Amino acid sequence: MSIVRWCGVILSCVMMTATAADAPQLADFAWRGTLALPAGASLARVELPVQAMLHMQSSAAHDLRVFNAAGAVVPFTVLGGADLSRPAPVVMTAVYKAYPLLAANAASKASRGAVSVQVDTAGLHGSAWVRWDGADSPADLSDSGAQPLQAALFDMRSEQQTVDALMLAAVLPHNTLVPFTVATSTNLKDWTVHETKGPLFQFDGTDAPVNTTVELRQPLQLQGRYLRLAWTGQAGVTVQTLTARVAGTQTVPTPLRAALPPGRPDSTSSLSWSLPFAAPISALHLQAAQDNTLVPVRIQGRNDAAQPWRTLAAAVVYRLDQVGTGSSNPPAPLYGASVRALRVEASLGVALPAGGLQATVEFAPIQVVFLASGTGPFTLAVGRRQTPAAAVEASLLGSVAPAGLGELPLASVASVQTRPETALDGPAPGWLPEGTSLRSVLLWAVLGLGVLVLGGVAYSLLRQLGTRR
Repeated sequence: MSIVRWCGVILSCVMMTATAADAPQLADFAWRGTLALPAGASLARVELPVQAMLHMQSSAAHDLRVFNAAGAVVPFTVLGGADLSRPAPVVMTAVYKAYPLLAANAASKASRGAVSVQVDTAGLHGSAWVRWDGADSPADLSDSGAQPLQAALFDMRSEQQTVDALMLAAVLPHNTLVPFTVATSTNLKDWTVHETKGPLFQFDGTDAPVNTTVELRQPLQLQGRYLRLAWTGQAGVTVQTLTARVAGTQTVPTPLRAALPPGRPDSTSSLSWSLPFAAPISALHLQAAQDNTLVPVRIQGRNDAAQPWRTLAAAVVYRLDQVGTGSSNPPAPLYGASVRALRVEASLGVALPAGGLQATVEFAPIQVVFLASGTGPFTLAVGRRQTPAAAVEASLLGSVAPAGLGELPLASVASVQTRPETALDGPAPGWLPEGTSLRSVLLWAVLGLGVLVLGGVAYSLLRQLGTRR
């Protein structure tokens, strides 16, 4: 064999070695969970634990793998979002007009041809009046001389749908919380109060947070009922109409939650967090440490310190322990944002509350369906930078699962191994392509050095042969 061929063979071996070394190996992944399969299952699914989410280095879950005992990657697919939950399309009811409740007094008399109905308002200044016209529907009492109460009545008796939220067209006082009480009655005397999830608000400023939807903690059947909204203690509220959201027939999977460590104060009005994961964040729950806290905030994110912060959401952080149900803010949706740093900044020029904020991230659940090919045990692995996608189309595995992938038996994570990220796993300098790891740079540097050495050897041998001739 000629010298040139020998050099070619050696060069090919070096390239194959470098490529193999750069291919994902089980030990390269920061989080590894050994799987316990149901007896006799050849096709199974496993729910990705939240600890695995906190090691994920790809927003699209490209760094997920399932290995068998021989270290080979088995066929797998990733289920999430619409694959795990298909809620019914959003359906709204008709628009219902609000009718005020007015304090009963001697001046408020029923007009000719109308029927006055006394309403027990459960503490709203005793009794009130609502006037009904001949068609047995509410009529306006604003011209009767009676004083309006902080409440509004809706005739929902004809509504046949079960609802889970009330969308209001309302005028709200700015920069304050307006807690609403929801109650229903069949006779305008006996009222049942229903729990809600939070107050309404309208803040000033660019990207200011606003909420005009009363979320119900439990679906509510309205047929044959009157509905009363009350906002005791808040002046300047005017409710005009109500539209209810029909409750869906399917539930959304419970999100996975993980508390973040204390944020780093950037100033008196902002906190920031560096995130070691790239998993998409569905929501961020900010909780105040002290009672009677109210502060509007902007939630911002970025992927690199050289990038400007971009606003992901606006929210209000509040904790009003004296109010009772609905006295703290819900999570703020981030809609799957994938960032390497988060910042929470108080708006309207106010400072963050004393004691700081506790931040909890929420992830949409992910399931991995895999074919148990080869010998076990099988290992679920995640957490490797710059890893190409390896998942197969769900339809390929679905073709051998007649009942559907969502009905496959569930495997469990029996044991977990983790390792901290090393310097070689980190990103390369900024002048190299984005996402390139130092490990890949070093491997290809070794390959380049090998090519130079082989070139020098070949050149030296060719000179020697030329001299002999």
